[in-house]
Amino acid sequence: MAEPTAIDRIRKLGEELLELIFPPVCLLCERPGREVICAGCREQFALIQLPYCVRCGKPLPESAAAATVCGQCRQGPPQFDGARAVGLHTATLREAVLRLKFARRQRLVEPLAELLAERVGMEQTDPDGLPWESLTGVVPVVLHPRRRNWRGFDQAVLLSRRLASLADLPCREQVLVRSKDTAPQIGLTPTQRRNNMKDAFAVPQPEAVAGESLLLIDDVYTTGSTLNEAAKVLHGAGAESVWALTITRAVPTWHPDLGQHLGDEEDLQAADNVDI
Repeated sequence: MAEPTAIDRIRKLGEELLELIFPPVCLLCERPGREVICAGCREQFALIQLPYCVRCGKPLPESAAAATVCGQCRQGPPQFDGARAVGLHTATLREAVLRLKFARRQRLVEPLAELLAERVGMEQTDPDGLPWESLTGVVPVVLHPRRRNWRGFDQAVLLSRRLASLADLPCREQVLVRSKDTAPQIGLTPTQRRNNMKDAFAVPQPEAVAGESLLLIDDVYTTGSTLNEAAKVLHGAGAESVWALTITRAVPTWHPDLGQHLGDEEDLQAADNVDI
């Protein structure tokens, strides 16, 4: 192993001095510690476990049978081939998503991308899991340039880059573009959300996705309107299959956490002027 250079020693000394002045803390609970998300906050994650819809990944009551397809997917199959999420949009996992997006805590990208990678690993051992081994690329559900410039970064792109690195897959961040600056989705009905997202995406170079098996990455799955529209455009451009993975998923109507935090996202979005 090479000996550290003078610059390396100076950099390390600088980092140690910064830690003395500003001790590292958990970015969620702000307790002292070196982990970006501490063990206590991780324990509060409402991770999604079986049973859930084998098509869209919607959590189902414990009484649901195995390999169930939810009523929504039976009535109108989604445009994507399958979707999964790490956990419910509640408790500390929800807080992590909001702090990344609205408080611009980009250090959260690393632990959240690791959670996405862990979810990919879980699917590989599930007989009803999605065929992650066939994936040929990771595609972020990108923001419109105006919104990205306002925020200063695109969280889906950052998550996709890190996940692609962890999964040893190419990050295909140029194949899908946001062609329409859509209105915020919060507060809209499912029908309004679908109409809002219509023609929101485009694939400038269809030959870049022809025959590919792609994994869409976004932060939150609410009604699926955004993922549906993105998947529809990618399929229309020639992609063989399109799967989706998000950090969180809206709390289902039967779940006891339903109703928590109502109004919070609207307030944050108004301050940030971006969609969720």
